Amino acid sequence: MDARAEQFVASAKAGLQNVRSSLQSNPSHWRSCTAAVQQCISYVDQSRIMHDPRRIPERVWILDEVQYFAYFEPDSGGVPEVTTWCEREWNRVLSVDPHHVGALTGLGQAWLSKAQFWLARIHQQESGGRDDDLAAERRLHTADYVEARAILQPAVDFFARAVETARVSGCLTGKLLEKRAEASMSLGNVSPMSVGRIHFRDSVQALQAAVSIGHHLPRHLRRWLVDNERYF
Repeated sequence: MDARAEQFVASAKAGLQNVRSSLQSNPSHWRSCTAAVQQCISYVDQSRIMHDPRRIPERVWILDEVQYFAYFEPDSGGVPEVTTWCEREWNRVLSVDPHHVGALTGLGQAWLSKAQFWLARIHQQESGGRDDDLAAERRLHTADYVEARAILQPAVDFFARAVETARVSGCLTGKLLEKRAEASMSLGNVSPMSVGRIHFRDSVQALQAAVSIGHHLPRHLRRWLVDNERYF
């Protein structure tokens, strides 16, 4: 790339670093960073770095930072124009390297974050009290549950591919296994019991694998694993 393109890249990176700092220091005003992120995306697009197969590590870093903002408040459903850009660029990375762990993980996280909007709606519905078995079964076929399952399935699939690729490459981390478990757990929670058991089993296995390589699970996942691993 020429000097002007490199300046665009440098400006985008600096801008994204400033956005992360702002989000960490003043998270309640995250929407005020929208214009800055859009400007960074414009710089990236003008630089054409996202078309350069030699600079995939930089591309992945940029995408991680932009996506961090895009789903900063997951229950809101993300910032549509930004999330769409991220998905397109993650897929562009995979078109060059179909086994790139970072891109597979990024897409898994994108779908998992997108599902939070629907999971929050479901949680709100369920907070009114416990249904009997028949009512609970009927609820599984309502629009929110169907939408949540449709979004969570790609999350599970991308994280599964990322885990397998990382395992083969010798770069598997406990954090990735944790994400794999989280996606499967979420899908299990909105699925019929027979299907849900399969996803819960996958969650248990992923968390056990994370523990086996020395990863320290968050308290809520440790508790979930203790409560559920005897069933699988």
